[in-house]
Amino acid sequence: MRISKKKIVWGIVLILLIAGGVICKKRWGVWFHNKPEPEYVLTDKPQRVILTFGNEGELSRNVSWVCGGVSRQARLEYTQIGSEDTIWVDGVSKFFKTLGGFCYANWAKFKHLSYGKSYSYRVWNDGRASNWYSFSMQPDSVDRFSFIFVGDVQDTLKGKTRNFMENIRHRFPHVAFYAFAGDFIERPMNCYWEEAYQSVDSIAICYPLIVSPGNHEYKKGIVRVLEERFPYAFSYLLESRYKDNHVFSIDYKDATIITLDSNRDPWLQFSQREWLEEALKASDKKWKIVMLHHPLYSIKGTLNNITVRWMYDSLFRKYGVDLVLQGHEHNYARMTTKQDDEMTTPVFLVSHASPKGYRLSFNEKYDRFGTNHRFYQHIEVGEDTIHIRAFLEDNSLYDDLRIVKDDSEIQIIDESRSIPEILEMPGLKGKKAEEFKQNAAKWLKRKSVQ
Repeated sequence: MRISKKKIVWGIVLILLIAGGVICKKRWGVWFHNKPEPEYVLTDKPQRVILTFGNEGELSRNVSWVCGGVSRQARLEYTQIGSEDTIWVDGVSKFFKTLGGFCYANWAKFKHLSYGKSYSYRVWNDGRASNWYSFSMQPDSVDRFSFIFVGDVQDTLKGKTRNFMENIRHRFPHVAFYAFAGDFIERPMNCYWEEAYQSVDSIAICYPLIVSPGNHEYKKGIVRVLEERFPYAFSYLLESRYKDNHVFSIDYKDATIITLDSNRDPWLQFSQREWLEEALKASDKKWKIVMLHHPLYSIKGTLNNITVRWMYDSLFRKYGVDLVLQGHEHNYARMTTKQDDEMTTPVFLVSHASPKGYRLSFNEKYDRFGTNHRFYQHIEVGEDTIHIRAFLEDNSLYDDLRIVKDDSEIQIIDESRSIPEILEMPGLKGKKAEEFKQNAAKWLKRKSVQ
């Protein structure tokens, strides 16, 4: 019996609809369900104080904080240490009512900061003040700077990230700022905001934070929406948004640092690509560093994040991006671009500091992997070199790479070849565990013959 083409087509459509329905049923909660927020009450005192960069260049700083109660006026009070002058700046308050409670999110801008000076400050809501905090500005004459990069934080309640971050602070006290590649919180709820802030409370008050949005900062739905507390916590995003894309760019010394929001639905990322190209075109700095949440080249599967790669990879190469900082996939990975069998830029890093570890797919484009540990990176940007060092939570060196650039060439120096790769089982069992062992063995064998 001959079956018509029309019946075959309708049969295929029916099979696809059934398969789609099964997948949606299994993944509905993951894709669309937002857990209800537990009830909370914030005290009236200003709290969760976060220092960030501002939107007027490397000398600009913003500060954000939250409070409960009723707030009629948010204000910033600060003074240059050693000076008798006190400066008052009116801030902005935004009332947020959520399913669990309400809060006021506040932010303000510092004005007329100077190179090499130190400042004390506190923030106010009406007659209620925070504690006094202090920070120092970078000297004008130094031609190099360093910063700490951390991938996903995404800690559990009563987690261990605070000890992790305190260790970094004591080990590297002279960095210029901290950069986080999204998933700063586990869920957009007050309890996880409190957990995240406690993890960085001694850092956030005195070092500027730069944080890209991650998928865990988003409310789930057919169209995902960034939870509103996020741009108020990292208030530079309030002025740098472009067509509802939460993006940011700052020139710091001889580097342009750009953050993207890779969580946007694919049909909404074209405008972000437009903004990125203009930002890269406008940069006259020697170094270009981009941070976003989703890795362009996934280490979980070849098709993962493919729209992000389509959108941005060609621009990174066209405009000479040197370093791409990424998170999301809860392992360590480093990939250099290959040209005529030589390593060159862009260099792509994937890292995380979350207690959660994910399964790793050994993408052969990468040079190095690390699993089942928390990682952080100390990145030093100099006149002709970016020096990238990755560390485990016990401060042992795990990766060591230099990007050296002069007027005529770019050279990549890999100083980690004698450091063994850690490819531990990330909590897998059965068939998946055996598959991971086999793939890890193949990867290490491949590396040994290179």
